[in-house]
Formats: sequence, structure tokens, C-alpha cells
Amino acid sequence: MCSPVTRPLLRWHGGKWRIAPWITEHFPHHRCYVEAFGGAASVLLRKLRSGAEVYNDLDDDVVNLFRVLRNPAHADQLVRLLEMTPFARTEHDDCREHADCPVERARRMVVRSFMGFGSDSCRMDRRTGFRSSTNRDGGRSSPARDWANYPDALRAIIERVQSVVIEHRDAMEVMQIHDQPWTLHYVDPPYLPATRRMHAGHGYVHELSGKDHRKLLSALRGLKGMVVLSGYPHSSYDRMLRGWRSVSIQTYADGARPRTEMLWLNPATQSALAQQELPLHINKEKAA
Repeated sequence: MCSPVTRPLLRWHGGKWRIAPWITEHFPHHRCYVEAFGGAASVLLRKLRSGAEVYNDLDDDVVNLFRVLRNPAHADQLVRLLEMTPFARTEHDDCREHADCPVERARRMVVRSFMGFGSDSCRMDRRTGFRSSTNRDGGRSSPARDWANYPDALRAIIERVQSVVIEHRDAMEVMQIHDQPWTLHYVDPPYLPATRRMHAGHGYVHELSGKDHRKLLSALRGLKGMVVLSGYPHSSYDRMLRGWRSVSIQTYADGARPRTEMLWLNPATQSALAQQELPLHINKEKAA
């Protein structure tokens, strides 16, 4: 039995850490679990372990981090290095340089994520500033205090990912390779550009255009397995996913802007949930 994962691996653009429990309520029983747009893998980290699990992303830096976590010697070294890393402006600034060593590269990504502002802070090409605020929660907490607790929390994440396959390729290729009737695909692509309030390119290293989204939806309809798709509401999704069930939750994006997060469940997912007699949660309010 794994130790519970109590905090996200990274502060990630479009990450689903806070609403992951709501998302997993809509997961039917499955033998194989695939996150083809893995990012910081917040849903994977918070779900129950499956017989087989696959993580995939095209972002070189985040895949390197997961490879380090999967290597026991490298993972232990990363924890020790993070324990010795001060919460300091110069440390944050220095970590915007590339490192050839996989462990140091992983450490620098974690530093950028938790010492920088906003969900863009992971990226080396985004200068978001240093999170030096001491005013959070009326002075009862601070980013520096959170940082001091991170290495211990990371140990549970390392334990959780030890049986996960790490991929680094096109998302649809990964889904097709592992697609079986007993496979659950959780699909969390970059948000459709038309649904965003920020310019394209914010947050995501690898974007999907509107045309790319249409190709993705078409491919998802052809999968044999169960599919749970995340996104913001848009008419093109509703048009292309006829017969899929949609559920929603109120959440908050960067800057505490209210947004509606959607899940679309394909017919195979609906059928599996019905056989388990699990309720479909049509609407639910929760802060993310």
C-alpha cells in the first residue's frame, strides 16, 4: 500500500490537483490506465493504483523529472538535493539555466515551479518573478514554508510512480498502443484556444490548435477503451461528441478566475459506470 500523496509534484498550467477527486469519481473499474497528456500527473497521483499505468508527455523537462523519480538512486539524490536547496531569489534565478545532469535538471524544474509565480513558472523561457510573499493566510504560511515541507511529500510521489510506464511520444500513438476494452484513457489536452482567456502559448510548451483538437476528438471516438476527456465547454466538443455524457464543476483558474471544467464520458465509460451502478455527478461546486 502506497503512502498517500498529499501535494502536487509541480505547480502546472491546467493541472487538476484540486479537482482530481471529482474526476476520479467518474472513473469506472479498469485494468490499464493511460494519461497521454500527462503534465504533472496530478490525477494519476491521486487515483487508486491500476494493474498497468502509462504516463506520457512531449515536454522534455517533465519527462526527465519522471524518469528521475522512477530511478531509485536518482530519486533519493533529488530528495537530498532539494532538502539542501534554500528558498532564495538567487537560487530561483540560477535554475533558469539548462543542466546536463538529469537529477540537477529535475531539481531546477522543481525549483522554478515552486519558487516562481503562476503556472508558467516551470518553463525556462518564462520569467515570472520570485514568490517572496509573506502575506498569505495573514502571515500564517508562506511559499518558503511550503518549500521546506516539499522533500518529505516528494517521497510519497516517488513511491507512487514506481510501477508507472514513462512514455515520450505523440499522445494518440500512446493511446492506440495501449487501447483495449479494459483500458481507461484519461485525456487532458491543452485547452482549446477558443476557450482561453490568455493568449495561445501561455503555459504549454506543446500546443494544440483548433484543427488539432478536431483530429484528437475524431481519434478518441475510434478507441475501444473507456475515455474520460477534460476541457472547458465549447460547442465544437458537443457537436463532435454526440452520445458522450458531459458533467461539469465550477473551479478557479490562475488568478482565482471562475471557470467551468467539463468531463466528457464516452459510451464505453457510461456503460461501465452503469454496470457498477455508480452515479454520474451531473453538476458539482468545488474550488480548485
